Amino acid sequence: MIDLLLLAMLVFGFLIGMRRGFVLQLLHMTGFIVAFVIAVIYYDDLAPKLKLWVPFPDLPEGQQWAIFLESVPEGAFYNAIAFFIIFFVVKVILQIIASMLDFITDLPLLSTVNNLFGGVLGFIEIYFIIFIFLYLSAILPIPFIQNAVDGSALAKMIIEHTPLLSDQIKTLWFEHVAERIPNFS
Repeated sequence: MIDLLLLAMLVFGFLIGMRRGFVLQLLHMTGFIVAFVIAVIYYDDLAPKLKLWVPFPDLPEGQQWAIFLESVPEGAFYNAIAFFIIFFVVKVILQIIASMLDFITDLPLLSTVNNLFGGVLGFIEIYFIIFIFLYLSAILPIPFIQNAVDGSALAKMIIEHTPLLSDQIKTLWFEHVAERIPNFS
């Protein structure tokens, strides 16, 4: 079920990109990259403040983390939440700015090529957004979510095998925490 939803979202991203066209979709993709970079730079500053506002929930007795996670240290939980908040706020602001430039789609360009490349960029953008959402979902200690992510072959593939991002997020949220905690294993 989750796999079908993810596939539908990817197709939807491609279609949105085709509708926007290459130039406008490039602006949206640039917004994604800028939001990601800003979140990488500042999540570490926000994470400690979240500890005061957001309690770290534990999995209920007898429940397990998704197989590919094994366990989630408390610091990784707050890093992920901080990253997502910053990413989401910046992405929404940049999305609004890019949407104000909608008139670009009316410029006479090679429409077939413009639409096709826009579709490809739309697919890539929604894939990356799904990746961040799935990774965040995978560290939430909610049994229903853990079971859904663990039961989805596509979700596990996206989380574990996305070029560059899988290792980058693991380093940012997990290994960065390990460096700060003595005797972390």
